[in-house]
Amino acid sequence: MSTLGPDAAYRDAWRPFERDAGPLVFLVGCQRSGTTWLHLQLARSGAFRFVSAYDVHAGEALVHHHKHGLAAAARAAFEAQLRGAATDRGIDAIPAQAGTPEEYGLVTGDGGLRYDRPDTTAATLPRLRELCAKKALLEGRERPLLLKSPPDYPAALPLLAEAWPQANFIAMQRHPLHTLQSQVNAWRQMALRPNAYLMLIDRGYREFIADAPRRMRQGLFLHSAAGIAWLADSILRAHLAFLQWLEAGATPHLLTLRYEDLCAGQDAAFERIGRFLGLALPAPAQAPLPRANAVAPDVLAAYEALHDRFVPFLERFGYDRVPAA
Repeated sequence: MSTLGPDAAYRDAWRPFERDAGPLVFLVGCQRSGTTWLHLQLARSGAFRFVSAYDVHAGEALVHHHKHGLAAAARAAFEAQLRGAATDRGIDAIPAQAGTPEEYGLVTGDGGLRYDRPDTTAATLPRLRELCAKKALLEGRERPLLLKSPPDYPAALPLLAEAWPQANFIAMQRHPLHTLQSQVNAWRQMALRPNAYLMLIDRGYREFIADAPRRMRQGLFLHSAAGIAWLADSILRAHLAFLQWLEAGATPHLLTLRYEDLCAGQDAAFERIGRFLGLALPAPAQAPLPRANAVAPDVLAAYEALHDRFVPFLERFGYDRVPAA
């Protein structure tokens, strides 16, 4: 995201909102830990603003389309593209629509396959400020803006907390064994066949699919013990760094939720979130859809090899060594 596209002409309109884009709520956690489901349910409540698939698709023409009365037509055209390509996101049961809540890193990050490195750095933070400002310009500042981008967990959290001291953070946790199995499944699937939804909104993924040798290498790697071990180690490092952030005592307004508890009692989880944010949230729009992925032996072996190092995280959030089936 830059100011070189059509939106550059309206910089004077959105720039003042960079100082105050309204209340912000960051949903954070590892990929495949339940943040996407919570993002969707909170967005459907009507209590929040959020970054949509259309916002990602519009990119540097978001304000331009609005100012020239082109937004409805552009959104409808994108919706038609989605209908012709995909009914859901392909890696989960989330519907593929122009209004689907999406990750801000698809707009503000540096591209590439967004894993194991943060979307938000000192260099890209201005792009996130710009996106928040544009959303405030177009939608007002009364409702909180939901912001989610799993690659920012946890390395970018100190930077985000410093940039927006009044922001609220909701951290989703899931048993690392199930997180690992879900990541293995998703990454293998995305390498094996093009994901129609991601092809429309994710430039880094399009480039990956277009590079056949790289795609083959990555696919083979993710089917190897070394590839699974790499994913397991990435999850471990993310969780341990998150614990260090908590223990440092500089944690901002933070609520932690377990994916397992959200699935077991979504209404109660929403009540907790509402109290935390000071909002009267309606009941969730849809019952949760727990991911019941069978754990493969090679995934279990990779987790067990790191189990002793996972213990601080498991104990902090009340997880058994191996979750019940």
